[in-house]
Amino acid sequence: MSRFVIALLICLTTSGAMARASGQAQGRLVPLSSGQYSRLSPAIRSALELAKRACGDEYITVRNGFLRYLQGPVGEEFTAVHFDQIGCGNRAEVCTSSGCLHRVFVYRAGLQREVWRGNVFEIDMSIVSGVPSIEVHCGGYDHSCYRRLIWNGSRFR
Repeated sequence: MSRFVIALLICLTTSGAMARASGQAQGRLVPLSSGQYSRLSPAIRSALELAKRACGDEYITVRNGFLRYLQGPVGEEFTAVHFDQIGCGNRAEVCTSSGCLHRVFVYRAGLQREVWRGNVFEIDMSIVSGVPSIEVHCGGYDHSCYRRLIWNGSRFR
């Protein structure tokens, strides 16, 4: 009986791990549905229109994680748009050799506005010592090109 229980637990654990792996592997570009698009804020839709124009007004595709969120300590919500996770139809991302456009918006008091923009390889948002920050990675695999920008209440500096 105990061997059966152990075998059952191994099977359940294995199937759960496979489900997590398949969920993480969903990195392909997929069309952004009109329903998903309509649920986005006007500022984010405007940012995506920029990507659409860069694609020659063809439809855009997105990967999971093209939008990332950070809740600030005083109730503001930051949204980062990662253009490296956006593509043109079935083609590759909308980037250049110097990186991809990244934009950060803050939502506070019913208004959303852009507070940072850069053509870089990656950004990560986090809370450092109670203050929102952005870690900017401006070089491909060159880790020497890195800087942290701190939220001052109106911009990242």
